[in-house]
Amino acid sequence: MDSATNENTQLMKPSKATFLCAEPTLEELWQYFYEMAYLFARTKNLVSSLGCYTDAFLIRGKAHTCKDKDWLDFFRRQFSIYLMGKEQISCSLCEGDMIHDFLKSEYQEIRKALEESELPFHTDNLASWFASLELDFPWCFEDDGSDCAIG
Repeated sequence: MDSATNENTQLMKPSKATFLCAEPTLEELWQYFYEMAYLFARTKNLVSSLGCYTDAFLIRGKAHTCKDKDWLDFFRRQFSIYLMGKEQISCSLCEGDMIHDFLKSEYQEIRKALEESELPFHTDNLASWFASLELDFPWCFEDDGSDCAIG
């Protein structure tokens, strides 16, 4: 891919490097994590990029102060799976918000199903069970010529 094409498809244009002040607002905080995620992805530091994208969208979704550890574990795992399933680690703001809302809805449905289950199910540590879930994400790949998958 040449640089002219790459510049036209970037999700976020690099800006002048900024540092967080001592008391950042939530908007400044998620913007910082979002920009760091973009920069880490460009340098192929996938672990840091995934972590920053996850933190940015947890903050945007007002879930950063959530006390439900299971939700946070579920979101971190599933959001990372979503990003890694794409052709490149990138995420627009609209896309990230949509996936956050999708995952929140899925999590609530799963919790409800567990509570209503007739089978005894210990919900003390759901992390390993969440790891076995496969969600239908709305991925779309341009290169293979196929239609977008609808989850």
